[in-house]
Amino acid sequence: MAEAKTPQKDAYELILEAIDEGVFRPGDRLVESDLAERFNVSRTPIREALQRLETQSMLTRQGRSLIVASLDHNQLAELYAVRAELEGLAAQLAAQHAAEEEIRVLHRMVEHDRGLVDDPDGLSRANRRFHKQMRKAAAGWRWKNTRLSCAPSRRAMARRRRRH
Repeated sequence: MAEAKTPQKDAYELILEAIDEGVFRPGDRLVESDLAERFNVSRTPIREALQRLETQSMLTRQGRSLIVASLDHNQLAELYAVRAELEGLAAQLAAQHAAEEEIRVLHRMVEHDRGLVDDPDGLSRANRRFHKQMRKAAAGWRWKNTRLSCAPSRRAMARRRRRH
């Protein structure tokens, strides 16, 4: 049975996805009324989503404004260390609980994604799809509905690699 999405989760996912895809970049100011109009969602779930993102340090406050957070090198390293542990756990749970078809889907995704090495944006989208599928394969665990986003960090790391 699929989990019912609440308006708050919808708004949260919409904003997080926009950050993840670079629609909103570190330093961008997010305005509740603009987001409500953009995503065709009432202001209450937008407000709740913004509060949630602020508590997760995805947004920072400058006066009364909420700004997409920028992460320094140490914060990126910490975030990736935590992410690596959680993704390792998800992979272990998927290996223990996945159905044969789920494993086949993951294998097909990996094969397809090998052709994307020269397409950073395509590879990033494929990576998100792969990890979402892996969480599904880890069914029965709370991890399934958890999303540890490294949106600003992925963009920052990509920019750092291009510069060096």
